[in-house]
Amino acid sequence: MFNYRFGASLLALALGAAAPVVRAEAPRLEFDISPRHLAIFEVATMGDRYFAVGERGVLLSSTRSHPDQWQSQRLPEPQSLIGLAFGLNGHGVAVGQGGVILSTTNGGHTWTSIDVQAHTRGDPFMDVAHLGGNRFLAIGAFGLAMGSSDGGLSWQPVSISEDYFDRHLYAIVKAGNDWLLIGESGSFFTSNDAGVNWTQRQSPYAGSFFGGTATPDGALLLYGMRGQVWRSEDQGLTWKRSSTDTQVAFNAHGIGPQNQLYLFGNGGQVLISKNDGRSFEPAQRSGVPGDITAATRLNGKWLIGSTAGVRLWQAREE
Repeated sequence: MFNYRFGASLLALALGAAAPVVRAEAPRLEFDISPRHLAIFEVATMGDRYFAVGERGVLLSSTRSHPDQWQSQRLPEPQSLIGLAFGLNGHGVAVGQGGVILSTTNGGHTWTSIDVQAHTRGDPFMDVAHLGGNRFLAIGAFGLAMGSSDGGLSWQPVSISEDYFDRHLYAIVKAGNDWLLIGESGSFFTSNDAGVNWTQRQSPYAGSFFGGTATPDGALLLYGMRGQVWRSEDQGLTWKRSSTDTQVAFNAHGIGPQNQLYLFGNGGQVLISKNDGRSFEPAQRSGVPGDITAATRLNGKWLIGSTAGVRLWQAREE
């Protein structure tokens, strides 16, 4: 699996949408856009198809059998798209700047814009996840959270915290049987009932986390800005900081074929752990000229999304 979240430069881009949005009709896309000339913020899979969303409301798609042949599609909204998730029976959701939500019911072939502006005030969504069944959850800036129980066709505000909460939420993460909500200033929530209820937890770090995962051995791992990586073996009751020897922000992760744990970050940097996330060391550099925002496995390689497009990368360590 994969997950992404923002480094400082990407966050600034997303929060630029917090101002009032002026709607404009997207021009027709009369040509395919190069997959290496478009900032990509998320990648996702649906069956044997791979999708990447990014700036200016563009979606790229390819197939497992032809992963280097990307087709571009202009979606109904011109805003940059930051999160993407697919559920059951061809249902999927894309979210992004300006409080945009788009839904598909046919596996990403066509998309419809969902009007939720009365609830978002134009604040950007940062991530969306399929929680199971027909349920999706979208989260974003200033505590923004909205849920759907009909496969993404309609949306309602969701309360994450009983107290007033205005911190940015960056990522929704499945970790074992639990879900994690991760955000700004040490914001950290967990759910053991597939996102119906959330419990605020004590964060091991007062800064921002951009992602997290369950390690192959079942520990929890959180990662984010300034090389911060923290690991817990007791479901978040206590934490130990993992050694990374870097100040680079990490935005994505993945599990290798021998249970190596990879972290992908700004400047194309990649770290690898062979001891279940207790410590990390530099892996072969990805060669990506931008900041890596997403990563997933494809045909024994890594499909990487970044601010410099989407491409395949082979880790030397595998």
